[in-house]
Amino acid sequence: MKAKRMLALLMVALMCVSVFGGAAALADEAPASVDFEDGNMGFVSVYDGMANADACTVEIADFNGSKALQITNGSGKVPYVAFDVAGLLGDKAGDVASVDVTMGLVNPDGKFYACSGNVMLWVDGALSAEKHGWAVYLENKNPKSTVIELNPDKGEVFGEAAPLMVVTLEVDNGATAGAANAVLYIDDIRFLDADGNVIEADTSAAFTAPEGFGGSKDMSNLQYLGADAVELEGMAGKAADGWAQDGVDMTEEFLAALVPGAVIEIEYSSEAGDMWIVMPDASVGWSRVEQQTAATNLSKNICQITYEQIAAVCGDDVSAWGARLQCEASGAWEVYGVKVGQPTGLKNLAGKVEIPEMAGKAADAWTQDGVELTEEQLALLVPGSVIEISYASETGDMWIVMPDAAAGWSRVGNPNDGQPSTFDGSTAQVTYEQIAEVCGDDPTTWGARLQCESSGAWEVYGVSICSGAFKSVKGNVEIPEMAGKAADAWTQDGVELTEEQLALLVPGSVITIQYASDTGDMWIVMPDAAAGWSRVGDQAPVCDGSMAQVTYEQIAEVCGDDVSAWGTRLQCESSGAWEVFSVNIGTAAE
Repeated sequence: MKAKRMLALLMVALMCVSVFGGAAALADEAPASVDFEDGNMGFVSVYDGMANADACTVEIADFNGSKALQITNGSGKVPYVAFDVAGLLGDKAGDVASVDVTMGLVNPDGKFYACSGNVMLWVDGALSAEKHGWAVYLENKNPKSTVIELNPDKGEVFGEAAPLMVVTLEVDNGATAGAANAVLYIDDIRFLDADGNVIEADTSAAFTAPEGFGGSKDMSNLQYLGADAVELEGMAGKAADGWAQDGVDMTEEFLAALVPGAVIEIEYSSEAGDMWIVMPDASVGWSRVEQQTAATNLSKNICQITYEQIAAVCGDDVSAWGARLQCEASGAWEVYGVKVGQPTGLKNLAGKVEIPEMAGKAADAWTQDGVELTEEQLALLVPGSVIEISYASETGDMWIVMPDAAAGWSRVGNPNDGQPSTFDGSTAQVTYEQIAEVCGDDPTTWGARLQCESSGAWEVYGVSICSGAFKSVKGNVEIPEMAGKAADAWTQDGVELTEEQLALLVPGSVITIQYASDTGDMWIVMPDAAAGWSRVGDQAPVCDGSMAQVTYEQIAEVCGDDVSAWGTRLQCESSGAWEVFSVNIGTAAE
């Protein structure tokens, strides 16, 4: 009896191996959804929207006896490589239950070093918090297949809301050991349904960037540096615990760019969100500069420190500052890059209204082209407004022409005429005030025609009229209770401000709101003001659909100059359903 029972158990075990092991083997042997043998990679894109993102290159190359996607690290940061799953699979994207992908590594010095990274989805306009780890630890298992199991309960369902899969390489033991960075290879991607069947992919698909994928840095509170900014070699990867410093000696090229007006920009992460610099060998002694007060973006991953701020601590003679530049923060930190350059003067603009007819306009050097502005577009040209142009030109410059102005045919923003110019080779901005200086204070005399021009052959990709510019704000203090507040259109919600928070509301202070709303607008309400229930910020809104600012002066104009009469309750409101992600109070840096 016991023998028969054992035989039965053995048969069951063999059946299990046959069914489940066989299914896995079949999946491994089945043709991959993507094997790169056709040379197609148009469905792949590098993502550079994270502070630690590497400017890696991707191409098809030979690896392990076949074709594979080769990812070459450029600067020792983290490669983020996105795959357009929705484009590859079409209507079948939502059927994906798991992804089987093969990773391989080659180090340029010929040795093997373990590496690891993560696979994430792009969900609702951002990288998901859910991370699926992959690793290649052993040389005899290089390349290695990794299976990613999706969790639908956490939004991991490919399709319109989650169109992309993003692969990163975050730990490179070769680089840690002082060897060159590993080259990552990705091959044989199998998108599997719930039954383990491979879903066929259309590898001719072209990558479609979803909303928010552009990878633009969060430049809130910061200045835009020119393209000729100088990177400080050796700073990428420096890291230390809180209140500990690390850095390098500044190169001759870096020091040569460190002149009056220059700005040092640091991309970083830190547990406390802050970052500053230390000049340990300054002749005035070991010096901290901008301790916990450096201009920092709202994402708390980029900060800027000016030449003048260093000079205020270490003196005007750069040769007396010492050669060594170090970073420091109040929590454990890591630096991804340090550079120095001159600001372009470009501003973060709000309330953009596109002039769609301008897209695609192009001409030769010193030749103009443009459109007739509608009455609605002309009405947007008011004091404080800015015309922003996205463009390319052979010489890098760009300005506007008002050919029908009563003052005569007029160039505005042309440095060749000695006028202030604000452009960086891809973005140009011309203010209402600049136009008024050339064409007069009455916009009705400017004429309706708006044209673009450059000293080289040019093409315009887009032109917008913007209602104003966001202020750079220092010393932001978050009101944590506001995060997560949400309501329907024309409905308010908020918190009671503490005495400490109310004390931050002084002349020059700015309330900055990060949010989403169906209609893109956002302002505040002071419901208990002595002047009565008061909306503030809807009269002259400074918002762009994700960030809004309301100044002390705007509140005072509605509620009076006495802060104690404003009431303690601060609420948010929008003309569409809305949600707030953060509210900060700081001081305008300008």
